[in-house]
Amino acid sequence: MAVTGHAGLWPADIEKPMRRLGLFGPGLIGFGLLTGCSSRSAPALILFGAYFPDWLLFGVLAIMSAIITRVVAGIAGFAQAVPFPLFTFLAVGILVAGAFDLLWLGR
Repeated sequence: MAVTGHAGLWPADIEKPMRRLGLFGPGLIGFGLLTGCSSRSAPALILFGAYFPDWLLFGVLAIMSAIITRVVAGIAGFAQAVPFPLFTFLAVGILVAGAFDLLWLGR
């Protein structure tokens, strides 16, 4: 039994609504992604008299935590045994920055 194209791969009850949406469906998804953070404003901190984006602080903390974790692992002597060190230490940095963001900033 030869199957050409996509005929027979989709059940009939799924194929009709998919055709009906056409290009309109991805447009709805894209419109939902453009809604932003919230109706009031993006999360920001006031540092040095100016608004500082929360995500930028999160990124700086993640990188600093990853570097500190790498240094501590090197001093402890197990940095060579860590698989995929770049991703491992970056993941630790993201976890530390996420915990900081949740606990201290309450977001």
